[in-house]
Amino acid sequence: MEVAAYQDKTLNRILAPGPFPPESRQQRIDQLIELRKKDPTSHYLKAIDAESGQMIAFAKWHIYETAATSSRPLNFGPGRNVDACMAFFGPLVEKKKQLLGESPHLYLHMLHTDPAFQGRGAGRLLVQWGTHRADELSLPAYLESSPAGHHLYEKQGFKDVETLQIDLSPWDGPLYEHALMIRNPVEQ
Repeated sequence: MEVAAYQDKTLNRILAPGPFPPESRQQRIDQLIELRKKDPTSHYLKAIDAESGQMIAFAKWHIYETAATSSRPLNFGPGRNVDACMAFFGPLVEKKKQLLGESPHLYLHMLHTDPAFQGRGAGRLLVQWGTHRADELSLPAYLESSPAGHHLYEKQGFKDVETLQIDLSPWDGPLYEHALMIRNPVEQ
């Protein structure tokens, strides 16, 4: 679902060209479980379709109640183009540091919805989990938005603070724009 959820097929081709050996799915699951064990700020959420019992969306939120910890080395999983991923995600990590430093905040690190289930509200519910928590803690929430998710985040109160342009031309890709967004807490 992580790869399929990206609507931008050019971005998929560049960042995750494969191959994806049969064991790669389990390796990625194991990798995410290990990261979760090592990071008490991370909160993984999933949305399950009531009829089929199938997972249709998942999110990863970080809650930094005191200070944001320094970033870990980026790890992208099997089938990824590491150089392209560094060119894409590296500037996002640096901009987050510039905008927020180590100040307390919530960070929506990942939100993926199965394309067959997009538009049914699962992503919205996973975003709202974090915004409700941010309001309870009186902390801002931060995320980086692809063009496909931008409207969803705006509807949940996130505002653009900057647009980052990422040059993917070394991989025959476009100049890609990613919105950096913050939502300030709403008084309870």
